[in-house]
Amino acid sequence: MFAVLRRRDFALLWFSGLISVAGDWVLMTALPYYVYVRTDSTIATAGMTAAELAPAIVLTSVAGVFADRWNRKRMLVIAAMSQAVAVLVLLLVRDDGMLWLVYVVAVAQSSISAFSMPAEAALLPTLVPREEFVQANAMNALNNRLGRLSGVPLGAALLGWFGLDAVVLVDAASFVVAGLLVATIVVPAREERSPDEESVTEVAHEAESALASFWREWREGLHVVRDDRTIAVLFLVFGLMTFGGTMIDPLFVPWIRDVLDEGVGVVAVLSMTHSVAGIVGSLAVGKYGGRLAARQLIGYPSILAGLWLLIQYNVAVLWVAVVLTCIGGVTSVASSVGVETLAQERVPERLRGRVFGSLQGTIWLLSLLGAVVGGVLGDLVGILPALDLAASLVLASGVAVLILIPAEVAADDEPAATSAGT
Repeated sequence: MFAVLRRRDFALLWFSGLISVAGDWVLMTALPYYVYVRTDSTIATAGMTAAELAPAIVLTSVAGVFADRWNRKRMLVIAAMSQAVAVLVLLLVRDDGMLWLVYVVAVAQSSISAFSMPAEAALLPTLVPREEFVQANAMNALNNRLGRLSGVPLGAALLGWFGLDAVVLVDAASFVVAGLLVATIVVPAREERSPDEESVTEVAHEAESALASFWREWREGLHVVRDDRTIAVLFLVFGLMTFGGTMIDPLFVPWIRDVLDEGVGVVAVLSMTHSVAGIVGSLAVGKYGGRLAARQLIGYPSILAGLWLLIQYNVAVLWVAVVLTCIGGVTSVASSVGVETLAQERVPERLRGRVFGSLQGTIWLLSLLGAVVGGVLGDLVGILPALDLAASLVLASGVAVLILIPAEVAADDEPAATSAGT
């Protein structure tokens, strides 16, 4: 698995992501706590979540068009430096009257990320050969978890010892370092269209206004999602997984307190157990995941995850919860790596930004909806019935991908949607 880091350009992207994710968690750990302490309002804290999600939901899909139009490496560098500047604005927050800047920065950060996420997702497959997609995606899953494990305690320590300014400076520095690393990547030349396709495209573009051209390219990306059965099913399956998974978020603490009859210490134990298991899962998937088809990496772990969630929530015994959380950390990595790999294998290089942008936008939207629905259902029907529904959706996503994506279709090297919308 770690052999993929021998590829210089992927290694630079990977370390850039690790540093950036760690910096993100430094801020995300400290800032909600800071806002709550200053306002004593859960609504004020929830407003931060909305400020972080809303721009990404609106912008990520259309931002994918620019990830296919522009130089992706340059987009990532500009985005990193812009985020460093944006977060430094928080240094101006000196009293409660300036707290509104927190929401401005959250919106700015989310808006910039909407452009960088599809650019990074589309850039990665150009830096490693196809046979190493699973290992590269597993390494990305690993750096997300390593970044969280290092960023969370660092953010808490910095806020406690030195205050918000130290948190802001560390996060800004992480963006600068990440941007400098990406700037040194040597990106392979983009895939070229055939002469006939190129000439037809140029004539069409000359007849279009810039706005009409933009919307045509955006629709072209959506056509891939609509016309390629595998990608359409992938959106459906990942939607079920995301919706079911985020339904659990607002119910997790109530389940621990009211059903498991435990306190905040168990919340921390289970959360850290899941993160550590995710690291182990990243290593395992990177080493052995290449032996399975991408659809299998999505399907079987999702079925297993749904089953262990049903058992965990209904048995409600602490040691059982710890053991099953270990399994869940591994299955979550496997299914996410499978989704990334299958999308990379199926989507033509020139359309990856648009498809990954639409996929990311879908994730953010369903994350928000899932959290809202989970919270509402918890009050209406009870904690356990709501959790059982969420677990069943995760299980159903695994069954759906195995049934709806035949093995021979998922393995096809020439997706039918390569010319969609042209």
